Amino acid sequence: MFTVALTGEVGAGKSSVARVWKSLGAHVIDTDLIAKEQWQRPEIMMAARRRWGDDLIRDGIPDYSKIAERAFENGEEHDFTNRLIHPGAIESTARMMRGLRGWVTLEIPLLFESGWLDLIDCIICVTAPDDLKAARNSVRGWGNDEIRRREKFMIDMAKKQAMSDIVLCNSGSMESWETQARELGLLMRSMAWVYELTTYCSSEDNARHIASALVENRFAASVNISAAESCYRWRGEVCREQEWGLRCMTTERALRGAIACIRQNHTYELPCITSSEVCRSNFETLKWVVECCDDTYPLSEGSA
Repeated sequence: MFTVALTGEVGAGKSSVARVWKSLGAHVIDTDLIAKEQWQRPEIMMAARRRWGDDLIRDGIPDYSKIAERAFENGEEHDFTNRLIHPGAIESTARMMRGLRGWVTLEIPLLFESGWLDLIDCIICVTAPDDLKAARNSVRGWGNDEIRRREKFMIDMAKKQAMSDIVLCNSGSMESWETQARELGLLMRSMAWVYELTTYCSSEDNARHIASALVENRFAASVNISAAESCYRWRGEVCREQEWGLRCMTTERALRGAIACIRQNHTYELPCITSSEVCRSNFETLKWVVECCDDTYPLSEGSA
């Protein structure tokens, strides 16, 4: 599972990116909705009413506009709200993620402020010019004063960008923004399906030959060769041999070619070839593997 966080400025276009990525196959989780659901928990509402009074309930349900007024009143109330809501929201999100495979995208406006980082492999920060943000936020009924009131409790945008893996600037038309989101999304989708492929050879020369063939033909980003002592059953007999193991980093797109390359160049009648998904890794490593194995993406410095 490869988990990407979408964060950034209010009204910059995070939801549009998430919508495009969902169409590409991402599991998209809106953590704002999960945080909102926390207010349905009796113990949460009891703690909030003790602090803010009983007028938070209207017609038997939480009055979210009043809750927002209190939460963004000052730094102390904002910190109280984060301590009250985000631990449960993070726990609920982690439960939703269990069992998911592939590419998971979390929309998290307060990523850096609220303790979400342990769930994340890659951070995308979305920014936009002030006029575009104002137009988008006006649809929500938020004026400039409301935006400033909310953003004053957030980490400075320059710091957010410095802590992110990628910064996306939404400065054009909706069509160009969706195109930009799609191009990045295709890379994210490839990064979500990286594999470790293994096999064993009878000689170091054969191992080196296969490793060169895999890397030169872009079926693998890297191949590690190591000596191994193997015990296995073959044709009714227990065999003990010195072998050389190959551990290869590849992508789903290159996987079939890598397996075919190993079989074509292997000296064994029955080469043992296995693969496993890489469940967690850092952004730079996954991007490097994809760039090395897929000619759709140009090789960046260090990947050539």
